[in-house]
Amino acid sequence: MNPLRTVAVCGAAVLLTGCAGMQRPDVERVAADFATGDPAARCALLAPAALASLEHDDSQTCAEAVADVAPSGGQVQQTQIWGDEAQVHLADDTLFLTRTGSGWKVIAAGCTANGDAPYNCRVEGP
Repeated sequence: MNPLRTVAVCGAAVLLTGCAGMQRPDVERVAADFATGDPAARCALLAPAALASLEHDDSQTCAEAVADVAPSGGQVQQTQIWGDEAQVHLADDTLFLTRTGSGWKVIAAGCTANGDAPYNCRVEGP
């Protein structure tokens, strides 16, 4: 590989890793707030697509529907960030977040691993 190209690729990787590290406190704060919040606070932390999907699928208000997904209150165990997307493993839940114009928002919650298949989530956007 061309030495200049190697330096450019490594530099980009360092920048992306650094950016993810800077986002980690915000991502983890939103996840913790969602995990411990009351239904109204949790609705305010949902991404627009998740909010619309939740209200449409359940034919309830967001607060009514999200109340069915008990707050976990679990502490953050692991956080992974890929650009504008993140996954946060709590002690007893997994959340997926996306970065929006108004900050990090929850796109899926109440998620459990499903082997090699996608996670099963109780709250999720399309």
